[in-house]
This record gives sequence, C-alpha cells and structure tokens, in this order.
Amino acid sequence: MKRLVREGKKLKVALEVVGLAKSSYYYRGKERGSYPLDERLKEALEGLEGYELVYGYRKVTALLKRRGWRFGKKAVYRHMKALGKLQPRRKKRQRRSKLSYSVPVKSNERWEADITTVFCGADGNGWGFALIDCYDWEVIGEVFSQRCRAKEAIECLRKAVAKRFGGRVPEGLRIELRVDRGSQFIARKFREEAQRLGIKIDYCGIQTPNDKPYIENFISKYKEEEVYRNEYENFGEAKEGWERYIRWYVNERLHQSLGYRT
Repeated sequence: MKRLVREGKKLKVALEVVGLAKSSYYYRGKERGSYPLDERLKEALEGLEGYELVYGYRKVTALLKRRGWRFGKKAVYRHMKALGKLQPRRKKRQRRSKLSYSVPVKSNERWEADITTVFCGADGNGWGFALIDCYDWEVIGEVFSQRCRAKEAIECLRKAVAKRFGGRVPEGLRIELRVDRGSQFIARKFREEAQRLGIKIDYCGIQTPNDKPYIENFISKYKEEEVYRNEYENFGEAKEGWERYIRWYVNERLHQSLGYRT
C-alpha cells in the first residue's frame, strides 16, 4: 500500500486495493494504565489465613461474598495477582522423546521386557515378569513371583540369555533390550547384570507404550485369554495359569503376525 501511495495513488484508492478500512489504517493502540488497588479488597485479601490461602480467585470471590463483601472475579484476580496470592502453576514436565520405530528382521536382534500384576485371591497380588523376542514372538524369559524387585527382573533376563545362548551373548552380537523406566529396570544391579551379559538397554520414553509394542501385546493377550477368564484362589493357582499360558502361547497359539503359525 505504501508503494501505491509513493507512486502517486490517492490513499482512498490504495486502501481499496489492499482491502483495508480507513479506520484501521489510522488506528493507534493505546497502552492501558494500571488500575489502583481497592483498599477494601486489599484489606479483605490480607485477612485470609490458614487453608484459605490455598483457594484460587474464584473460591476467594465466593468466600468474600459469604463474608459480606461484593467484589467481581476479575477484580479479585487482579488484586490477588498484584499481592502475589495466586496459586503457583504446576510446571509441565519435559517429556522424553520416543525411541525410533523399527521392525526386527531376525531373532536375537531386539528383545522387550515388562511386568504385569495379577490378583491371586487370598494371597494378594502376584507379578509376572516376561521377556519376548520381537522377531519370532517367543517368550524366552519369565518369572512369576510374590515379589516385584530388581532381583526378579534379573532372573528373567538371565533365563532369556541362558535359553538362547547358554550363558552370555556371543561377542559381536548386538541385542537391544527395550524396557520402561520402572524401578526394577533402572536399578543399578539390573543395569550391571545386563552389561555383564552383553545386553544393551534402551529405556522407553514416559507414557510411550508404543516404544515396546511386542511385550505390551503379549501382556494384553495374557490378560484377555488367561487372567480375565479365571478367578485364582491363591498364588499357586495364578502361577500355574501363568506357566500354562506361556507354554500354550509359545508352542500352540497361532500368531497372525507370523502367518498364523506358532
């Protein structure tokens, strides 16, 4: 528009070309001045004490109304902000980035592990630790226990390595183990044992179940096909169901992703 004016066009014509109203062209914003604080409202807010100080401006407005004061919510908010009486805002936690998506092309390339809770009737809860190979869907490590510690997670990892290699991962073979950030998996003993066995740990992001979809799928199927179809009276029955299901899952269950093979 300024170029049109410089070229000799009238302002009215230039405004019509760019589709701008004349009032908008001449508008100049004004800075708002600060309103003085109402001494009565200030005194009322200073009189808050105890748990009244945890109220937000809406509840403070209602409280003052009960006490005979007539102030609007906007005025209460402005005065509380000026007096530093607004509730602190919760800081958003920085979400960790997700792991890169990849599909394994052979066995012993990527493993995933997780824990699930099972109600065991009179004995309370039991915890199932499972470790799966993401290529062939075999559960190669498992522990079902009344305790949920790093010790059980280590036992599950040792069983997996023993099943596939007999002892330790061979030199030159890189296996990635994806786990969440549960206390059992971030424990120093678990990390040290994984390093000793030759396993590389990749920790999933917070609230990112798709970082380890294979083990999430196994636990989901275990709950649907075993746990939700039974009511265990004690820990022994729950453990028997866990072991029976894993034997069936590995040896007999048809897997769609494997072309309906076991």
